[in-house]
Amino acid sequence: MGTDIHAYAETRTNGAWTYAGDDAFPDNERPKGRHCPFDRVHSYRLFGFLADVRNYSEAPVIAGPRGLPADVSPELQAKSDDWDVDGHTHSWLTLAELLAFDYDQTFTDQWNDGDGNPQVTTVRDFLGDWYFTRLDLLGKLGAPENVRIVFWFDN
Repeated sequence: MGTDIHAYAETRTNGAWTYAGDDAFPDNERPKGRHCPFDRVHSYRLFGFLADVRNYSEAPVIAGPRGLPADVSPELQAKSDDWDVDGHTHSWLTLAELLAFDYDQTFTDQWNDGDGNPQVTTVRDFLGDWYFTRLDLLGKLGAPENVRIVFWFDN
């Protein structure tokens, strides 16, 4: 059984966070119904980096799980409630936090290099170009401090 991410984008206007909606990412190559460029992407590399979930590589983690934000939009609160106990490791990150991270730092990827051997790499190379393309998509929603992703995982 695998783990999947459920990720959603919110934007802040006049101090209130609102769900960006299902049609917020017309340039996303994922099918309609993907609510964020990271939604339902099956990447343990991403999961480990975002929340230390399935972090077999022992990659640096941008932030430990924070739970749902206290000011989460009603739509996302309802989506989370629908998952009940099957949703876990809820968290959120602003685009500003995602952009400020030092992606050029190195670490030893413990998972493997294809031969089962640990390999020194940068976080940038570890996550790959697709990750940064998705940050660009999030950036189209507004100023980095006014855009965030809210996410959780299932098994």
